[in-house]
Amino acid sequence: MINIKSSSWKVKIVEEAAKVFQSKELTEEDKVVIRLWAEMVALHGPSRLLERADIWADHPLHGEWEGYRSSSFSYKGRIIYKVEDKIITILVVRISVEHNYRK
Repeated sequence: MINIKSSSWKVKIVEEAAKVFQSKELTEEDKVVIRLWAEMVALHGPSRLLERADIWADHPLHGEWEGYRSSSFSYKGRIIYKVEDKIITILVVRISVEHNYRK
């Protein structure tokens, strides 16, 4: 599990997402962007994502993913996360051309 902490926020990446992050499914550029996302959220909180909707396209999810949010890290890639007590848990990093969020 990968953890990034600041004085206010903690980004916790669960094992499933860490495996995707370390795999060849992501480009090095994707990994840099995901690290920047995590560092920014750890420093400033998830509300900062909404200030740059043109970059992150952050939005709430519905249906099976009710209570979770999604941010873009590339044209196809998404970071699906949930905020609980100032801990952002990245549950899945998924690359999908159809943006299918089914569990």
